[in-house]
Amino acid sequence: MTHAEPVSNSTALRAEALEAPLSRASLNFTAPELGEHVLLAEPRTYRVQLSYDALGPEVSAIELSLDSGRPRRLSPTRTSITLAELSSEDAVLGPGSHWLFAAPVLASGLVPRETPSGPRAARARRFFIGTTPDEARGPSGAVWLRKPDGSYNGPKSSDAVLFDAFAFSALGAPIDEPATISVRSHKASGELRLASPFVVHEVPSGVYELTLSARAASTSTTHFTVNRELGGGS
Repeated sequence: MTHAEPVSNSTALRAEALEAPLSRASLNFTAPELGEHVLLAEPRTYRVQLSYDALGPEVSAIELSLDSGRPRRLSPTRTSITLAELSSEDAVLGPGSHWLFAAPVLASGLVPRETPSGPRAARARRFFIGTTPDEARGPSGAVWLRKPDGSYNGPKSSDAVLFDAFAFSALGAPIDEPATISVRSHKASGELRLASPFVVHEVPSGVYELTLSARAASTSTTHFTVNRELGGGS
């Protein structure tokens, strides 16, 4: 018996693929080291360090996320940020495994790739808080749903909502791994299995729960809100 291929878009939403722009910009994590154990009494004070290469004027910002948190934007001239700045004030950084994600972002809002066939310029870094004897358990890779995030107010901001998903190996390098975005809301539910980046057009008002999954990676769940009846931007 043969099995049907997964539907690329089983939601009622209309999606359109985008081309990632080209740029020689790249970045890497210099701290924490791969698999580092942060043993500070207050881990929120730990400072993440980045190094950049070939950041031209086309790079408008660096975006970073901690676990499934909302991305924070840094100036391309800034190379460090604390874990506290990457998390909400009431968030508790508990012991165990955590992931950092980072990418250069162009003025278009997209993450570039260096060559037409190469991966996009995002990186991930797995680290641990405290001593964790079970650190080898569980999936070795990670997924990052960079966009959408936050609130999209007014019809203009929700007419073309950017979706941008990444899968990473255990070493934190982006991999060509099929990823599935499960969508849950009162207005539209189903799965989006499309190559990132892409936009979804005319998203109805509502609260959307998105769960990103890929083989050999832990799932990641985020939310965004659309208020088409309101004015303003995202």
